Amino acid sequence: MSSYMLATRKSAYHENCIPATQRVTAPPIETKRPEGDFNKCDKVTLDKIWKQSVDGEKRCVKNWETNWGFLADYDSKGNKKEAEELPDQVQMFSKDVPNTNSGNYGSRQDTPLGQTMRNLEYKFYSDGRRRKMGADMICY
Repeated sequence: MSSYMLATRKSAYHENCIPATQRVTAPPIETKRPEGDFNKCDKVTLDKIWKQSVDGEKRCVKNWETNWGFLADYDSKGNKKEAEELPDQVQMFSKDVPNTNSGNYGSRQDTPLGQTMRNLEYKFYSDGRRRKMGADMICY
């Protein structure tokens, strides 16, 4: 509910807040072109647009290396990181973890490593399982 005074008479403060002339704002600048504009282009123009976008990406990568590449060389405390020496050749198959096509552990599940992996997987998916509610939780 509002009072009778507020409905019939505006405050002096309110009258001072209203600008004398209304500002006219410019319409927003259209930065992106609609998809339909590019459908009217021929193949040569589309190829030029593609080349310009690829050149822009290359330029951004080069600028990142010069301006921000130092971030990859230092850790969060400002200490210089040492580059890891990668081995010349790496085996594709693991000697410790069984490799199978379907991601199962295959015939080695009875080994201690297989049982450990099963237990870890069981614990990993524990949040998604249903739990038995305690005696204090009664649902009707």
